[in-house]
Amino acid sequence: MFWRRALSVVVLLPLIVLVIYWDDWPWKDKPWLYLLLISFAVIMMQVEYCRLAANFGSKLNPILPVILTVSFSFLAFFLPEPVQHANTSIIMSCFMVGVLFYTFASSIFRGKVDGELRTVTLKLTGILTIGWAFGYHCILLRMTGDIGFKLVILLIGIIWCSDTGAYLIGRAVGKTKLSTPISPRKTVEGTIAGLIVGTLTSILLSIIFLQETLSLFHAAILGLVLSVLGQLGDLSVSLMKRTAGVKDTGDVIPGHGGFLDRCDSLIFSTPILYYYLILFGVFK
Repeated sequence: MFWRRALSVVVLLPLIVLVIYWDDWPWKDKPWLYLLLISFAVIMMQVEYCRLAANFGSKLNPILPVILTVSFSFLAFFLPEPVQHANTSIIMSCFMVGVLFYTFASSIFRGKVDGELRTVTLKLTGILTIGWAFGYHCILLRMTGDIGFKLVILLIGIIWCSDTGAYLIGRAVGKTKLSTPISPRKTVEGTIAGLIVGTLTSILLSIIFLQETLSLFHAAILGLVLSVLGQLGDLSVSLMKRTAGVKDTGDVIPGHGGFLDRCDSLIFSTPILYYYLILFGVFK
């Protein structure tokens, strides 16, 4: 399993970094390739999520959820800087209301009662976590001027190194179980190692790429917070899989499962990184 995971990373990581960096070249005006990458990931995640929802007794037609979910990425691409511009915030708020309308109206017009509230909850959870929390903020983060590329590298560096550190050290020396039925193989030693590795990775990447942007204090805080949120995202998707009785959400990526399995750690960490940087004035 480890070598399949490692091989997938060796093959996929350079391609992902290339796509992120490609649009950073001076003659590029907007990160179109990055938009396509995130949109494709979002579509695959939503399809896997709808398939997963069937295990809860709710059959979700993925067409409209996919359209609404990927729309968040395009809204972020064409209407960036929602915090600074009132018109963008109003459009986003209206779109959110539209999502709420869809999730309830689609069940109301079905004329059924049994299990429909569960279906509404599943639809809303999938659209907001995958479309808004992940896709929307992945695009916003990349479109933050000259440092957008570096911030995305910081994010995936922290999350993936934290995840790898927790996995390797947990397997090597982990003895104390985390005592959660959601993911019984996780250990306290692996969890702590993931937090430490993520924090050190954040400091190192900040020194290399963002020395004039992030202080070591903020880099350390971000490394720790994002590592915690990364593990929370991983456990959240594990909760869905455990409840549904499946091991992985898909089998597209050898050794990693599906797109939702691979990107789960970014669901909570991406928006927090974006708003943390705004809150502390890293970019305005």
